[in-house]
Amino acid sequence: MALTNQLCRVTVVAPNTRMDIALPDHVRLCDLQSDLLSHAAEGPGGDDLLDDGADAGGWVLTRLGGAPLDPQLTPRQHDIVDGEELYLVPVTDTGPQAVFDDIIDAMATANQKRERKWRTGSSRRFGIGFAIAAILGSAVACVASGTTVAMWTATALCATALLAALIFARALGRVTEAAVMGLLACGYALAAGVLALAPLATIADVSAPRLMVGGAAVAVIAVASGIGVPTAAPIFSATAICGTALAGAAALCAFVDAAPAQAGSVAAAVVLGLIPAMPMLAFRVARLPMPTIPRSPQQLRADTNIVDSQMALRRSERADEHLSGLLTATAIISGTATVYLALHGTLAAILLASLLTVLAFMRARIFPTVRQRLPFLLAATAGLAGLALSAWVHWPPEYRFVLLVAGLVATAAIALGYVLGVAGKPIAPTWGRLVDILEVILFVAVVPLTLWVWDAYWWVRTVNG
Repeated sequence: MALTNQLCRVTVVAPNTRMDIALPDHVRLCDLQSDLLSHAAEGPGGDDLLDDGADAGGWVLTRLGGAPLDPQLTPRQHDIVDGEELYLVPVTDTGPQAVFDDIIDAMATANQKRERKWRTGSSRRFGIGFAIAAILGSAVACVASGTTVAMWTATALCATALLAALIFARALGRVTEAAVMGLLACGYALAAGVLALAPLATIADVSAPRLMVGGAAVAVIAVASGIGVPTAAPIFSATAICGTALAGAAALCAFVDAAPAQAGSVAAAVVLGLIPAMPMLAFRVARLPMPTIPRSPQQLRADTNIVDSQMALRRSERADEHLSGLLTATAIISGTATVYLALHGTLAAILLASLLTVLAFMRARIFPTVRQRLPFLLAATAGLAGLALSAWVHWPPEYRFVLLVAGLVATAAIALGYVLGVAGKPIAPTWGRLVDILEVILFVAVVPLTLWVWDAYWWVRTVNG
């Protein structure tokens, strides 16, 4: 989901000139510094500016009396605001920090530099979150009411939210708000789908057929939202996948009389099996051109293909967003299935839940970005929580306390051991290769364990007499 880029209007003071300039607040300072130097060199007395800076070890941006600004951060991360003065100086001339003779001035300066200050964006995010909570509460109220009027109310609110998403995206250019309204439309679609078959006496009576209709409604509205808000299409593609998985799992429960854990095991096995194909799928959806490889010296010499750099960068970022959406949907489906399997209580379900938890941790290491790795880590954490709750529910009371506490302490010790002894340190390629082989073996083991959860081996033995 892309946010609208903002500009901060500042004055940059160079040794030979002053420049009033608007800096994009989402671009790192190291990417802006070369342009600032070029503009400063074009000013009066700037002929030797670049050479002087090179002799001094480079240039940095600073505030008056402050430390050099980290060039790897953006103006937004440095809390640079309109009207500020920044100084472009050689590294050797940064000088000492300011000395205060007034404690009140020192306190005010420290408060201005303090991180995590409440800003306009903070108010906007809190307001959006508050509105989301209130609207989702109304969707839950519709389901809890269970009447025909509630169903039509949820349908009307779904259409209203979808229309609002279109207006925000197409007329106002507010992508964030449009994505939020599209997701809320999906929530209302789920509520309307659950109530579509018949009035609901209590919320505990929600059955598999109702969830099947609700999941299908979520998938349809998510696709419509993705078409209406194309910038946020990766978010809605993940939502559509989750809705489809819910509808498919509910269909297994409705037509095959499967338990929720059995249906979840199938959904988890399917999405995990599709993970290797997801990067190429994201590549195709983003319409990135396939690279052409010359097959002969003549083709190499005649190669005149020129790639549009800006187009390639945009579509590469788009492919990364689509991949993040696909992986998030996979983590949500796998994590939910793991919890249901853990609470199912049978030996096969517990083993499969443990396997899915380990696979989520192992799969997370493959993806370098936070938005791709974090969903798998959260899914694995949900799996551990489900296993702990299952142990508390199903183990005998006389020793479940000791074993559960011992298991949680051991888990914490493993996590701390990784943080203190492994994270950030070079690992021998041999260990990485061994982990890859183990991951492949565990992936293959998902299929026989899923068949065990479905009692397929008992069925085969019964057929054979």
